[in-house]
Amino acid sequence: MKKLFTDGLSNPKTAKSDRSDRKFLTKILHLAPGNLSGWQVCSSASAGCLAACLNTAGRGRMDSVQKARIARTAFWFNDREAFKALIIKELTAFVKRCDKLESSPAIRMNGTSDLFWEAVFPELFDTFPMVQFYDYTKHVKRCRADYALPSNYHLTFSRSESNDAQCLEVLAAGRVNVVAVFDGKEFPKTYWDYPTYSADDDDLRFLDPSPKHVGCLYAKGFAKRDETGFVLPVLA
Repeated sequence: MKKLFTDGLSNPKTAKSDRSDRKFLTKILHLAPGNLSGWQVCSSASAGCLAACLNTAGRGRMDSVQKARIARTAFWFNDREAFKALIIKELTAFVKRCDKLESSPAIRMNGTSDLFWEAVFPELFDTFPMVQFYDYTKHVKRCRADYALPSNYHLTFSRSESNDAQCLEVLAAGRVNVVAVFDGKEFPKTYWDYPTYSADDDDLRFLDPSPKHVGCLYAKGFAKRDETGFVLPVLA
């Protein structure tokens, strides 16, 4: 395995972030979602989430990319220490590059997974205090007010067709925002009586409004054909 991270410019969503005037450069770690590799990396994913997964969006539909994600996942489970060492090597070089370009580094560890990086690799966040780590998650435990999370790791809770009650719990707790997928580009002004905002302008969720907001994404890829309730009607 020569490298683990994908440059932000190669992903349509994070490319918006890298090209914005917010002066962040991003990298993403893509594993094989669900148990596609034989190992489970999305234990809280719903059927609708797995069906709508952006794993096959863009270059993800290429066989070589899928094989690389499966190989990367196998690498993590089979040789964790070597995997960690490669992460450290890549991020060290990335931070130096960001310094030269006068940009801030932002890392999304779960591009197509939902692992507890703060638990399985806690030293990562202390090693790179200058890096803003961020992810979407469907693990409600990670979003509760009493859960210990590194100060440089930002999470956003992701709605599915089966976790509305958890979304409301997260919003009421006021620690992180919730994002939901809608079937159009015209988003409602409020949802569940909470103000909304577009989460499609870029991928820099750590710059979103303060908690108790619902971020709106529009359906892409397989999500456009969703029949599970994972994608919400705009007028809901």
